[in-house]
Amino acid sequence: MYKKCLIIRYGELFLKGKNRNDFIQKLVANITLAFQKNNFPNFNIKKLSDQLIVTAENDEELPKMISSLNKVFGISVFYLAYQLEKDCEKLYNFVKEITNYYQINFTTFKFDISRSDKTFVKNSLTLQKELGEIITQEQGLKVNLSSPEKTFYIRIYRNFIIFFTEKIKGLGGLPVGSSGKVLLLLSGGIDSPVAAYQLMKRGSEVIYYHFYQQKEGQEKIFKLAEKLSPYNNYSNNTCLVGTQTLLTEISHISQEKYRLVILKRMFIRLACSLAQELKIRAIATGDSLSQVASQTLESLAVIQQVSSLIILQPLISYDKNEIITEAQRIGTYDLSLSKYEDCCSLFEPKHPITKPKIETVEKLEKEIF
Repeated sequence: MYKKCLIIRYGELFLKGKNRNDFIQKLVANITLAFQKNNFPNFNIKKLSDQLIVTAENDEELPKMISSLNKVFGISVFYLAYQLEKDCEKLYNFVKEITNYYQINFTTFKFDISRSDKTFVKNSLTLQKELGEIITQEQGLKVNLSSPEKTFYIRIYRNFIIFFTEKIKGLGGLPVGSSGKVLLLLSGGIDSPVAAYQLMKRGSEVIYYHFYQQKEGQEKIFKLAEKLSPYNNYSNNTCLVGTQTLLTEISHISQEKYRLVILKRMFIRLACSLAQELKIRAIATGDSLSQVASQTLESLAVIQQVSSLIILQPLISYDKNEIITEAQRIGTYDLSLSKYEDCCSLFEPKHPITKPKIETVEKLEKEIF
């Protein structure tokens, strides 16, 4: 007898020492949520050493459940597998059956076998040899240990055997929610949604904070948050703030080239205030070092000087092409390109300042405070 299952392996969680179980429990909760959100309510998840085993009441649902795991952080690799009784003869019969069932579109193969249970009646080398002979005789295929077209994986545990043929790479990272919450300034451009994704990958649940000048642009922000929600434990919590009064005040500042820097300082102040109210310990932006004038070291230092919280900048070392590639991969690029005039675009000076002086900024801020 055998049944289908999903095997989920977690990589980085192994480094977590005494806290590892907390991270694994969070991963299990996130996987459970992903299955439920995708209408798969009847399943069971068991922990086994460095992996999770998922079974379902209906085996035929398991291949469909695979897509639910593609947006869950904390998974190193996963695969659809067969769970067999720990019996050598039944293993051999299963291999005969499964290889006859396969649509053979390969000519060379090998077995990759490992035993966590070293008491199994045959060692890995013997199993590889005997199973290889079965397929050679049944299908007329050839063994190729160095570069096979097909690999059959067998893992032998204390109470059962796992057989699978394809590995699917997971997103890696840490389970969302295991690193707390972060308030992200979501602009509506290409960069900040990618920054949100990178924060999620490091285990942070992201709350979005957007400053708008026209209500017509709000729909785009909600669409971006919704697009990212499967990566964010299906959360798209967004706070939108109208800034027309603030923008009018900023427009009266006497030195045009300083207006954008001062506006961004105001955004940081407001973000810190909201984060503290929500008991969030960090804010984040999509800044990339020296991508534009307001992102030089000097500009960032002046802008961040008003922050009372940690400012996380996951894209600080990315170049624009890397950000675009990532935006396309996660599906936010086209949305980010849709027409929308954000607040910062109003104050892009003809001759941007790259090295603002804090003394000048503080003096100019007194014109509106």
